[in-house]
Amino acid sequence: MRHAHSAGNENLSLYRHIPDHAIPLSDTGLRQAVEAGRQFAGFLAQSSLTAFEGGVRLWHSPYARVRQTCDGLLEGMGEAACRIFKDRREHILLTEQNFGLFDGLTDSECEEKYPEESRKYNLCSAYNGRFYAKPPNGESRYDVCVRIHQFFGTIIRDAEKNENPVSNVFIISHGATLRAFVMMWLHREVEWFETERNPLNCSIRHIGRNENGKFEDKGCIFTGF
Repeated sequence: MRHAHSAGNENLSLYRHIPDHAIPLSDTGLRQAVEAGRQFAGFLAQSSLTAFEGGVRLWHSPYARVRQTCDGLLEGMGEAACRIFKDRREHILLTEQNFGLFDGLTDSECEEKYPEESRKYNLCSAYNGRFYAKPPNGESRYDVCVRIHQFFGTIIRDAEKNENPVSNVFIISHGATLRAFVMMWLHREVEWFETERNPLNCSIRHIGRNENGKFEDKGCIFTGF
């Protein structure tokens, strides 16, 4: 699930005064998170996913807007949250892509303030290589995929424990980070990442096993806002 509508989505200039990790949800986003919880609880009530009850670990990014989204989701789910979620944890590897010195700047502002860095970044983009383009002091999309792949070790270790294994996870994070997760988990190509759009705010995507035991993208449980 992607976080709800943030104050930064509403007003890009906030990034000039507030660091990315501290950007909160907007008033609209607070309402969206609660509604997403209601939608997810409704999905669970109509489905046969009884195996999820008591066995889902909720992971989320430590960024303020994601913590607030998590709070809203649980509030909207009501009693269903207690039945479904085993516990709640956050992980630093689930953070948003770090745009470094480009953070909060328009393209023209980046070119004016950091001309040589912008030239190299734009050169990669011009050759269909935005995936590898790295903002100064920031991360490329490639970097995000690498750290998300590191997070897989935590999921797999929890699933393989002899006592109280965790077979299902619910992740609340950021747009590019979630695209990286889907790409790496399902072994998609770079071109898939570049053509896949960011999920909508509060969009909930289900990745599960098919009848042959292979993981596949099962589409959106809730399309979001």
